[in-house]
Amino acid sequence: MIRLVQKQDIDELAVIYKELYDNADIGENWTIEKAKELLLYWYDKQPDLFFVDIEDNIPVGAIVSGVKAWFDGPRLIDTEIFVSDKCQKKHIGKSLMLEHLKAAKIKYNAYMIEFHTYGEESEFPQNWYNRIGFEKDEELIIMHANIEEVLQKLGYSPNSENDANKTVYPFENYSYQDLSNLYSKLTVGDKAYIFDMLPDYAYLDNESEKEYIESRITAMKNGAEIHLFMIGSKKKLAELKKNSLFQYATQTCFHNSKIYVLTEEEMKSHCLDEYFQLAQGLYYGERNGFKEAFRDLWVNNDNIGIMIREASILKHIEESIQSILEKISSDEMKVDILSDKEI
Repeated sequence: MIRLVQKQDIDELAVIYKELYDNADIGENWTIEKAKELLLYWYDKQPDLFFVDIEDNIPVGAIVSGVKAWFDGPRLIDTEIFVSDKCQKKHIGKSLMLEHLKAAKIKYNAYMIEFHTYGEESEFPQNWYNRIGFEKDEELIIMHANIEEVLQKLGYSPNSENDANKTVYPFENYSYQDLSNLYSKLTVGDKAYIFDMLPDYAYLDNESEKEYIESRITAMKNGAEIHLFMIGSKKKLAELKKNSLFQYATQTCFHNSKIYVLTEEEMKSHCLDEYFQLAQGLYYGERNGFKEAFRDLWVNNDNIGIMIREASILKHIEESIQSILEKISSDEMKVDILSDKEI
């Protein structure tokens, strides 16, 4: 049965939305909370075009669009359509699209519908859209940008004398070289927690990457306690096993330091909130002139949270780290640990 969404449907629809993007593996790391925020946004903005399909009294899919005035008439934009994996190939998406477009035509006299999708043209979902009459726009180009990066390139500085509000972020920017220098200075009594989420640029054969890894080893040799978490997909970890720099990094560990190698699937299964916090970046540093998420946290007598000065953020991060460590020590999470090697 297809009807307009009711507020009590949102919780179950948020679970479906998150699971679909988890399976799509396109780099969008949704949490149930964020999915719920999005769907509540649409519920408030366009409830008259927000349709849900109910099967056995349970929401299994939904569709919604915004309406924008355009030169050729009202246009449907930013369309979201999603159906639970458990109910695929039952023509639910087709039925939702039909009811949605009928309502948009009758109520708004909508002329055109446009939205973003993903994947190869010959595969789902693009091939499904093609079958029901959609075409890829060959002229429009989708632009996106990190707002902080654009502000920086436009000359805006939150600490500028011209900034009347004097906005101060609780982060400090560190270059790749700065991080290497800082690691080399850590010594007995210092601790560092590092979360390496293994992006595409990880463990490249270049001097900056080598120097960064050497600096962490230097910190261990100087008596600092380093906890390095290497988190990636099964595919990524399998690829890195052949990488000599990766092998070197995992085979060097001294003075109670530990290196944990675990799959992102294991993290998602046991530490979902912590995983998405890490995937989105705990805080920001700077690499090659561009702002980027770093996941390095120092804890020592002089500089607790050397890149973070906000006590509430530090407390939250340290609680997350403790949660991960407890699940590793209790064998709740499967993980390879390399530790306690002598120099």
